[in-house]
Amino acid sequence: MLKKSLLAAALALATLQGAVAAELPSYPFIHARGTGFMYVGPDMGEIDFDVSAYDQVAEKAVAVIQERVLEIRALLAEQGVTDADVDVRDMRRQIRKASANASEPEYDIKCSIHIVVRDLGKWRDIMMPLLKKQNLDAFAATFGLKDRAKVEAELMMQAVQEATVKADSIAKGFGKRVGPVAGVSSDEIKNITRAIGLAPVDWPRNSNSANTKRNDTDPADLLLVTAMKMSQSVDVLFRFK
Repeated sequence: MLKKSLLAAALALATLQGAVAAELPSYPFIHARGTGFMYVGPDMGEIDFDVSAYDQVAEKAVAVIQERVLEIRALLAEQGVTDADVDVRDMRRQIRKASANASEPEYDIKCSIHIVVRDLGKWRDIMMPLLKKQNLDAFAATFGLKDRAKVEAELMMQAVQEATVKADSIAKGFGKRVGPVAGVSSDEIKNITRAIGLAPVDWPRNSNSANTKRNDTDPADLLLVTAMKMSQSVDVLFRFK
C-alpha cells in the first residue's frame, strides 16, 4: 500500500512538473519586474454622501430631503459647480421598527449625491458647509487627475527602464548579455511567477487608483487635499546570450 501511494505521488509530481515546463519559454530567459511611482498633486476631486431623514409620515421625510437637496444645489451654484457635475440618485425607502417611545413605525428615506469638483481651490468652501449641514452623512472624498493617461505613460516608462536595468545586472552576474524582449505584461505573468515560485511573498499589485478618504474617524480630514502616490509595474521576459 505504501509503495502504491509513493508511486501515485511521484506520478502526480511528474505530471505537475511537465505542465509547468510546458508553460515556460523554451529559450534561455531572464524574468525581471520594474515599478515606477511618483507623488502627484490631484487637480480634481469627487464627493459622495447620503441625505437621509426619517418620520412616521413618509411625505414629511421626503420633504426634508428635498429641502436639503435644494440647499446643496444653491451652495454648489455659488461655487461655480454646474448641474452636470451633480448627480442626485433615486430615493430609497425603508421602514424602521417602532421604538419604545413610538407607536407607529417610521419611514427612513435616503438618497445619495455625487459631486465632481473640477477646481480644487474651492474644495474647502464646498466641503466645509456640507459637513455642517444636518441630515448628511456617509461622506467620502476621492481625488484624481484630469490628464491621468499622461502620468500613467510616464510611470510605464520608469517601470520598463527599471526592469531593463535589473535584467542587465542579472545577466552580467552570469557573464551573459541581455538580448531582445521576448514578452512583457503590465500585470503579473502568472504562468511564471506563480507556477514556479518566482513571485515574492509580498507580491506588489498595481496601485493606480485614486486616493479615497472617508470620515470614519475625523470629518476634518475630508478638508485636506493631499498628494497621490501612483505606481505602475511591468513584468518583462528578456532573452539572453
